[in-house]
Amino acid sequence: YTLNSADKTVISEMLGYYIMTENLAKQKEFAQKVQKNYTAAELAYYQDAMPTGNVFLIAANQEDMYAFLTLKLISGIGTEVNLVNLDFLKNATYRKSISTLAGITDATFLGSESIYLRSFINGSSKKVYVSTTVSQGYLSAVEDYMYITGLTYQYGADNQRTLLDNFWTMMKSKDLSKFVLSNSAEKNLYGNYLPPLLTLYKLKLSEGTEDVILVNTIRILAEKIGKKEVVDDLLYQYSTDE
Repeated sequence: YTLNSADKTVISEMLGYYIMTENLAKQKEFAQKVQKNYTAAELAYYQDAMPTGNVFLIAANQEDMYAFLTLKLISGIGTEVNLVNLDFLKNATYRKSISTLAGITDATFLGSESIYLRSFINGSSKKVYVSTTVSQGYLSAVEDYMYITGLTYQYGADNQRTLLDNFWTMMKSKDLSKFVLSNSAEKNLYGNYLPPLLTLYKLKLSEGTEDVILVNTIRILAEKIGKKEVVDDLLYQYSTDE
C-alpha cells in the first residue's frame, strides 16, 4: 500500500485485511476510499437490499460486502447489520469469528459451503438474510425453505407476501423515468429487482388480481437491462397458466 496507495485492488485488499483483523478504525478509513469504486446506481441498489435491525446479511463476495460495508460505516445505513462475506469464510480465523458471533459450532466451509450455510441459517442466534446476488448453488441444502422477499432471501419466511408487498411499495416510490443504467455491471445488478416483482405478480394473478402498474414496472425494468423478450415470455406464461 505504501508503494502504490492509489491502486484499487491494493485498497480493496487492505480493506479485506482490516475486516479479518477486526480493525474498525481502519475499516472506516478504507471503506471511504473503496466507496469511490461504486457508481451512484450501484450504491442505490445496495441501499435497497440492506435489511434493518440486529441481523446477519450474507453477501456473495468482496464486491457485495464492500458496498454494504460502505453504506454501514460511511452513510450510517444498516448500522446494526452483521455482514458476512462468503469469500472470507474460506479463511479459518474469519470463519471462527463469524461462527462465534452467530452462536454456532465452527465447521469447514470450503468444499462444504451449502452444509455450513445450512448450519449457520438454522442455528444462528439472529435472523439471517441472504443477498440475492449469492449463487443459489450455495443454498442447495436449504433451497426448499428459502423465499425471495425482495433483494434478499429469507429462510422459512411465513410472511413472504407481506414482505413482497413492502418491497413493491418501495419500488413504486422510485421515479423510473430517471432510472439510467450506464454499463453491463449495473444492468446485471439491477436484474435482481425482477425476480421478487415477478413472484409478486404471479401471486397476485393466482388471487385473481391484475396489477397493471406492477406489470408495467416489470416491463420497464426488463427493457432497461436488456431482458424484455425473456420477461415478456414469462408474463405471457403466467397469464395463460392462470
